[in-house]
Amino acid sequence: MLPLPPFNEQKRIIAEVEKMYAKLDEAREKIESVVASFETRKAAILHAAFTGKLTAKWREERGILKSTWNLVSACNIFSYVTSGSRGWAKYYATAGAIFLRMGNLSHGTINIDLSDIQHVNLPDKAEGQRSLIQKNDILISITADVGMVGLVKKSIGEAYINQHVALARPISDKTIFPEFIAWYLVSDIGQNQLRKKQRGATKVGLGLNDIRALELDLPSLAEQREIVRLLDDLLAKEQAAKEKAEAVLGQIDTLKKSILARAFRGQLGTTDPSDTPAIEELKQYVANHL
Repeated sequence: MLPLPPFNEQKRIIAEVEKMYAKLDEAREKIESVVASFETRKAAILHAAFTGKLTAKWREERGILKSTWNLVSACNIFSYVTSGSRGWAKYYATAGAIFLRMGNLSHGTINIDLSDIQHVNLPDKAEGQRSLIQKNDILISITADVGMVGLVKKSIGEAYINQHVALARPISDKTIFPEFIAWYLVSDIGQNQLRKKQRGATKVGLGLNDIRALELDLPSLAEQREIVRLLDDLLAKEQAAKEKAEAVLGQIDTLKKSILARAFRGQLGTTDPSDTPAIEELKQYVANHL
């Protein structure tokens, strides 16, 4: 049976539910705005990092000028640039070396996604050695969805790249911090350069010489490390805020269902003892209309 409150209470229940729903909808709008602006905030942080604004105070405390940054060609930053080999589908296997593809890279991050990997079993590793991945290698997508970046932060075992990915290996003379370089390429400054160097009338793509021709504004190694430290901290906080906001969004629909359940159990505080019982109202209605 459907519990039927007095007519006046029904109206109060509807008004109370609508008021609560309006507050939840207002909260949803604000939270969705926070989530939607995540990428904008992230882009602003990256821009500040690679224009020197993020470490302005750090430099001031050490008496370092922004003019100490130097514009350097990528050909002087990378000791080795190559792309993966073609025709490796015939070597696909259920186990063996890792074969990284564009699907393992993403925009807006330097993390390599290893949740879905292809394996290869090479009969002759001579060609494979050319694209064998090492720690600190930077991977860049160079066809179709150009400009996704990944950094090999630690050894992942024997692994190679396919022809749609370039491998850029930073020099190891203690003037370059690979994480700084990778994030630089993710920033709007790096991405704008990559976009300008795309070519192809029917297929967008980058050549290896395009990677070598990139220009990066480099501070000292110490400042590179400080920039990455600040980025790790700020981006982690932004990600945590986004995830918290998304969790709250998921709770709003649950709250709405809970409000309805409480409404029909008479738990919204809308009861008025002076109301005529619903059954009496119904009897009176029948009496007046029959």
